[in-house]
Amino acid sequence: MRIDRFDIIAPGLFDEPWNEATVLGSATWLWMHSTAHRDAPLHSLATLLLPALKHRQFVLGSEAGKPVFYLSWLNLDGAAEQRYIQRSPVEMADADWNSGERLWINDFVAPFGHAATLARLVQRQLFPNRCMRALDHQGEVRGLRVKTHLGIGVIPEQAKAWFAAHPLELTA
Repeated sequence: MRIDRFDIIAPGLFDEPWNEATVLGSATWLWMHSTAHRDAPLHSLATLLLPALKHRQFVLGSEAGKPVFYLSWLNLDGAAEQRYIQRSPVEMADADWNSGERLWINDFVAPFGHAATLARLVQRQLFPNRCMRALDHQGEVRGLRVKTHLGIGVIPEQAKAWFAAHPLELTA
């Protein structure tokens, strides 16, 4: 699918043909260019990238034939959400990826300056009517922080009601 100047592969959102090897190679290449991802061990691909492809819960964007951003998401239930917050992402069970209705942005990779573009795409075209959460990936520096995000079609009253109905289930 083409959105603005980007070719988008998002099989969980748009029913178009895609190639798993191409997406895996592109996402891995983007990781190699990301300061937050480049030191991840190769074995982490099996738990961090492959499940996103298996569950079709990713977006890969290319510009002029070159991959420029990758995003994956989770649909968690309350128990899976708790595990996600308290454990390393490498420990996530495959069954947790699509276990509920709590949308989490899991991986956000835009090493070439396309972060704002990807954020707008998420809010306006990919998840315009959804409430979502994401972990602050500077947690080692600032401590655990959860960010909330809204699609452009979510009005404040809806967001307040959704987050009240889906509170974070944190236990010590």
